[in-house]
Amino acid sequence: MTTLHRKLLRDARRQRAQFLAIAVTVFLGVTVYGATYDSFRNLEASYGETATEFRFANLFVVGGDPVGFVEQAAAFDGVESVELRSVGDAPFRLGDHKLLGRIVSLPAAGQPTVNQVKVLDGAYLDAPSGVLVEEHLADEFALTPGDTLEVHDGDGWVTVDVAGVVSSPEYIWPARTRQDLLTSPDDFGVIFASPETANQLLAIPPNEVVVYYSDGEVNAALTAELTTLARDSGAVETYTREEQASNAALEQDLQGFEEMSLFFPILFLAAASMAAYVMINRLVYAQRPQIGILLAEGYTRRQIRRHYLGYGVLPALAGAIPGVVAGAVLARLITGWYIGIISVPTKVIEFRPTTAIIGLLVGLLVALAASLAPARTASRMVPAEVMRGNTPTGRGRPSIPERLLPPLRRLPIRWRMAMRGVERSPRRTLYTILGIVLSLMLVLVSWGMIDTVRHIVDRQFFDIQREDARVYFTAPVDTDRVAALTEVPGVDRAEPSLEVPVSVTANGDQYGTSLIILEADTDMHAFYDGNTEFDLSDDGVVAGRALSGLLDIEVGDFVTLTAPDLGVAVAAPVVAFVDEPMGTLVYASRPAATAFAGGELAATSALVQFTADADRAAIRQQLSELPEVAAFRDAKALYDMLQDYMGLFYGFVGVMLVFGAAMAFALIFNAMSVNIAERKREVATLMAEGMDKGTISRLITSENLVVALIGIPPGLVVGYWMSSLAMGSFATDLFRFDLFMQWTTLVWSAVAMLAVALISQWPGLRAVRRLDIARIAKERSA
Repeated sequence: MTTLHRKLLRDARRQRAQFLAIAVTVFLGVTVYGATYDSFRNLEASYGETATEFRFANLFVVGGDPVGFVEQAAAFDGVESVELRSVGDAPFRLGDHKLLGRIVSLPAAGQPTVNQVKVLDGAYLDAPSGVLVEEHLADEFALTPGDTLEVHDGDGWVTVDVAGVVSSPEYIWPARTRQDLLTSPDDFGVIFASPETANQLLAIPPNEVVVYYSDGEVNAALTAELTTLARDSGAVETYTREEQASNAALEQDLQGFEEMSLFFPILFLAAASMAAYVMINRLVYAQRPQIGILLAEGYTRRQIRRHYLGYGVLPALAGAIPGVVAGAVLARLITGWYIGIISVPTKVIEFRPTTAIIGLLVGLLVALAASLAPARTASRMVPAEVMRGNTPTGRGRPSIPERLLPPLRRLPIRWRMAMRGVERSPRRTLYTILGIVLSLMLVLVSWGMIDTVRHIVDRQFFDIQREDARVYFTAPVDTDRVAALTEVPGVDRAEPSLEVPVSVTANGDQYGTSLIILEADTDMHAFYDGNTEFDLSDDGVVAGRALSGLLDIEVGDFVTLTAPDLGVAVAAPVVAFVDEPMGTLVYASRPAATAFAGGELAATSALVQFTADADRAAIRQQLSELPEVAAFRDAKALYDMLQDYMGLFYGFVGVMLVFGAAMAFALIFNAMSVNIAERKREVATLMAEGMDKGTISRLITSENLVVALIGIPPGLVVGYWMSSLAMGSFATDLFRFDLFMQWTTLVWSAVAMLAVALISQWPGLRAVRRLDIARIAKERSA
């Protein structure tokens, strides 16, 4: 072992706390990268394998001339399989429980060539009247082969037998539509039936075509050609695999994992880089006489440079190697946990050496980048100059507060020393402020995500959707029948509603969504433009804000609404855009919809509000018993279900918050402890002059707290800005993430930084109390 190697190890032991802090920051950054990126890759691979194994359609075509489209589409190069099927919604009943259901036809002879299912229990369609139940519905109601359920066919309830329980690539996340992604298993379920059974229950001919491309690969050119062909044949809607409701929800999760797999590691490794730079730069500054001696004794500048680069490499290796292992383990745990919860048919969990190598290299490069400038500074020193030592020049002067407020000059000398100490070493003060700023940024980004998601969910389910439940009817009803729902004890108000699937077209672009028709003065739904509430207009439609960009439209522009269920296609002006965090819907008042359709529209559902002391379970039972009621959807149950699923998000971001807090502590600890270590000679001088150790400790603490207070305001600003960027990166037409941060979050984050600054000084202050004045004086004179 060379002399420089022994010196490096001795310095590491002597300043082990600072070296450990850097190792911890590198460890956290590499761990987060490995865990999030490999989780993202595992989920992506699991979804991809599921799509390939079960031949998940690349293109869906609804309506028009499906039989003719099948014949034409099959002739296209790149099309591997085409299937014609029936898809429709119908009410289900299991015992006394009514819910919305969907029926999808499957060939009775065997699995289809597109959108196959995985039989989990029982057998494939083994009887003409048998149906396959999607696993989420089966789990909710404990359905097994041999059980029965009832389906309303428009005339009455029909009993069907459960042949088996299956999973499907279309309903990994059981979303009803792209605009209704959040469905509870007790409110929405899916069954698969033979074409004969499906046609009997739905009373419609085949209405949908699904197309699978060669090897399931994305083919944008083929999609464009088939989409044009479909529209020419009268199709009312076309959408790709990426736009399919369930897959769109899963892609949203994938996007979140991908964003976090880059965003958080960058933050953490940037913090590690700064911590390493501060420590090594200050070490070089403190060891200038030693560097001068080494150079004078014949060590080359290259050797000195490599030596101080080692101060970054050593803690980086100590943190990156276990970080790679921890990241791989966490990735397996996160993937297995997540896939188990959402029931992905095919699970792919792999160890990816590339991720481990990249994590290790990035950890090392971050440390090398941080140590490069201090190492170059050390190698360029002139021995004669640095061996002379550092002799302060010039005269002292009052601090900025004293110059701005002259009466402060009459404060006790100890207070003035603390204020002047902040300015005496701008370099030291700046490094500490940067540590505070970066620490607040780490904490606020995670905390801001939690605040924002909570706010979005509460805003959607309390401020915007004000109904307690939605009741669906077996057939359209008039407003008098809707009003009669208030006769049920506990129901305070009821309003008619009509939800119509529509295709919105403008400027050659098309977007599939739902048209929601409500009373003009509805109390069940609020409409906001920013924070300003407004009412529905009788002159046009109100569109979700995302449509402005998706269709390149503005207020006053006309859009074409094609509603196949109503058999109409009308042009309507957009009178306003509405800001809603979930979904991109189109709304119209009943008078406006009546004008568009050319006649009065009956209600297919009703929105109801309960009295304050209502028994929700009893109301559900009584409303469900009404013969005209097909299904009941409890908004509170949906809210509770969403809270359960958001536990995944809260758990993940909570881990990031803990990591961020640990990183912040390591960062501030490093800055504070090096601050104190740099001032040993100054402290020894004060002690030699007779100042007691307690007073010196209070002076150092006061000075560091003043610096922390200076760093908190810019830290809050930068943290808020970074949080806004982080949330904005997740926004799509399905979810709108506008940053919402509670003022208490800012206050508690600032208080936490002060607390961390206080706690992190403790080891350094202990070292102050143990200083050997004689030894330090001897070192100074040497």
